[in-house]
Amino acid sequence: MLAQGGGCCLFASQKLPKVLVIRIPLPSTAHSAAQDSIIVSYLLGAEPQPAAEDSHDDDESIFKDSDKPKEGPLKVYFDGRKSGLYRPDPRQETTIKLLQQLYDELKKLHVDHKRPSGLTTTDHIGADNRPRHSWFTRLMTGAPTKAQQTKLQGLYMHGGVGVGKTMLMDLLAHCAPSAFQLKRTHFHDFMLDVHSSLKKYHSSQDPLVQVADAVARESKVLCLDEFFVNDVADAAILNRLFSRFWENGLVLVSTSNRGPDALYEGGLQRDLFLPFIEKLKTACKVHNMESVTDYRRLAHHHRGLFFTDERKEEELQARFNEVAQPHRTRPCRVDVIMGRTLDVAQAGGPVCFFTFDKLCNANVGAADYIALAKKFHTIALSGVPVFTADIRSQAYRFVTLIDVLYERHIRLFCSADGEPSDLFANIMTMQDARKAKSKMSKEQEEALVVDDNLGFAKDRTISRLLEMQSREYLIVHAEHHAPELVLALKEANKHSEPAISV
Repeated sequence: MLAQGGGCCLFASQKLPKVLVIRIPLPSTAHSAAQDSIIVSYLLGAEPQPAAEDSHDDDESIFKDSDKPKEGPLKVYFDGRKSGLYRPDPRQETTIKLLQQLYDELKKLHVDHKRPSGLTTTDHIGADNRPRHSWFTRLMTGAPTKAQQTKLQGLYMHGGVGVGKTMLMDLLAHCAPSAFQLKRTHFHDFMLDVHSSLKKYHSSQDPLVQVADAVARESKVLCLDEFFVNDVADAAILNRLFSRFWENGLVLVSTSNRGPDALYEGGLQRDLFLPFIEKLKTACKVHNMESVTDYRRLAHHHRGLFFTDERKEEELQARFNEVAQPHRTRPCRVDVIMGRTLDVAQAGGPVCFFTFDKLCNANVGAADYIALAKKFHTIALSGVPVFTADIRSQAYRFVTLIDVLYERHIRLFCSADGEPSDLFANIMTMQDARKAKSKMSKEQEEALVVDDNLGFAKDRTISRLLEMQSREYLIVHAEHHAPELVLALKEANKHSEPAISV
């Protein structure tokens, strides 16, 4: 069945921006149900399977109290269940109902909240040419006030990897009418934009307020994927930043692998971060999606992207040379942000080659990885080690790298000292380490990385590395970056042929 895990945009046929994903319309009703099923299935990472003949009655009973709305995320999910697109999952059913409830409240506030009037009102147009609702306009038209908007609780969904958090949030994003002013992006990207904007407003009396107000003017609903705080610079500003958002009536919808109380756990000066957690729990309904099912692991995987044998470096280089054709490989330089650049030792057209040391053992971060993903659609990474206590920082960078590449559907070729799960075998949460230490040798204890942030993040990274090796993921990659490969990949997937070289 379907891999309904995080990070996938719902429809492969749409061309999405690389950083921010704004509301995207559903495919035309001219598509047949079967075509839509194939598009979504390829994108989410599995082959579509027909629903069991007797499953419809079960779906009817599951959703009988929802009144089967005529629009919104629940309708799309319900239709998918009826067609066999989604597996029955009680956690997802509860979550989609919460998202539908939020959708209905937002629609009532921003779309249906109109008061008929025989008068014609004209909004004041400010210097930025954006309409500003005056008190008189609100009186005559019923446009929502900040106080009304602030009453709406957002939704904070957390749970393990592959349970469908991002997929469900994206259903809300795709269904949202333009009146919602919904912005959907990844937490990494969002915070990079915030820090960049702070430099823009550095001469202001309070740059953070300027940035927060600018975001709130552009967006009424902010969907953030993978809310994960491990940077002290982010932690230092989140409380004031989001407090200002909520004062302006912005509604937050977010996914995370961690509950609010576990955010930034063990971080520097975490006591200063705690007020944000309490405000987050007030501003959002906190919903635990923990499930025993990881849908990404249901996808089919094949070799040819992740090399671990004795000839791994030779095989990786040969693979890189193959996909770089007909371009001549040579060094190049990539612009990052704020005047920074990143040197690339080997690049051939849209393909580049890096060693692990150059990409994860240097002073680089999310901004560098995002710049690479904008420039190249395929990255070959050489020499990924098994992570130990001596290279904790490199493990953090590797986790960030995989998040960035996965979110942008970048193809990854990799040589490593072990399979994805082996690379993170030494990384444990404090709780897991306490249980395991009694059975460890001295050498194992010395290699152990006891880190709650990495301990939680490793499962997501392992899951994503596995999915990135699947033919289904390659179809998504091709839809976005290399359309000439789509037909061959879909045919191979359809007939379950052995892996092909693409």
